[in-house]
Amino acid sequence: MSATSSQKIVHAVRVLALVLSVACIRTPAVDARNSSASLRAEIEGINRQLEEAFNRNDMITIARYYTDDARLIGPRGQEVRGRAAIDAYWLGVRNPKSWRLEAFDIGGSRDEAYQFGRSTLVQTGTAGDRTSVSDFVVIWKRGADGRLRMALDFYH
Repeated sequence: MSATSSQKIVHAVRVLALVLSVACIRTPAVDARNSSASLRAEIEGINRQLEEAFNRNDMITIARYYTDDARLIGPRGQEVRGRAAIDAYWLGVRNPKSWRLEAFDIGGSRDEAYQFGRSTLVQTGTAGDRTSVSDFVVIWKRGADGRLRMALDFYH
């Protein structure tokens, strides 16, 4: 493993540790329940929009749910960074069939939220369907336009 790959993995682990530590912070119960329910509904709604875009082979719409400076970190420290690279990553997905995003935990604030979940992505091929299942952590940030977008998407 190269030093660069090792550094990327160490960095990804540090980011994940930070996310997990933020997840343990609690706010007053009543406000947290109200904002948490609203945030959960918003993010789960976005998840449905992402699934629908995938199912109709609209990969550029999926890419637009990332911030312009987003980072997507995959297995073995693979990293995709920035608008052009995120667009190319999603436009490179071939033969989409279906995508299911499950949210295990959603929290944080209205402007900076996190999501732990599982992705089940199915692509068709000449040898049949190929299913990829991965757990993920997403850090969402709200833009000046009021929309939540992914700033970090870490999956394995």
